[in-house]
Amino acid sequence: MKSISNPAAFLRKQKQAGFIQAALLFGIALMTAVLGGFALANRSPTSQTDVEQAKVNASVILKQASDLRDGVARYSSDFGSSAVQSTLDFSNTANQGLFDPTARYASPQIMPTTAFANGEDTTIKSPSALSAGHWYINKVTPGKGLATSSEDPMVILPGLRADVCGRVNTLLYGTSSIPVAGTALSVWTTGITDAGISAISTAPDPAGWPEGCIATSDTKYVYFKVIQEN
Repeated sequence: MKSISNPAAFLRKQKQAGFIQAALLFGIALMTAVLGGFALANRSPTSQTDVEQAKVNASVILKQASDLRDGVARYSSDFGSSAVQSTLDFSNTANQGLFDPTARYASPQIMPTTAFANGEDTTIKSPSALSAGHWYINKVTPGKGLATSSEDPMVILPGLRADVCGRVNTLLYGTSSIPVAGTALSVWTTGITDAGISAISTAPDPAGWPEGCIATSDTKYVYFKVIQEN
């Protein structure tokens, strides 16, 4: 067995090794705590980020709808208000379509995909009679408590997230509550039959709303904006 020539030096080395090992263990523990804190911090702002994102998307919706309405006003100045109901569509056909490339009444509007609920159709559609970009036109649905009980041409944005829908109503009316229609989303987008805004009787009552966000009978969320009150 090999003898230790300098026991004191040997003990010092052992103490130093023990100190280094303890320092390493402390460092690992500290790093673990720091990383855990970062993970917790990064998890908690997610809901706040969603709130801010919903605010931004709601503002974009209102801006795009206003742009489309302004385009309809330009079309109306060329062809008369009656043509909005009888002739106007979302195609790019001359003298008919809102997106006529020569007249340039308006451009197809495209929303950030974060505005839409999971699984919804976010396809960017080429101008056609009923749709363009992410938007649709509906000319068979009367608003509730507007100028008359006749159909009011309106633009439609379907498939929204519930929080975005609520934020739209908050910006417009100071409440995140969402009226519920008795019709499915497909009724709104096909534009063949009345989507049922005027039939909504439960709170919040959309009477007098020229725009707003509605829940459908199949639990989808759709924004509408009247582009010409009839």
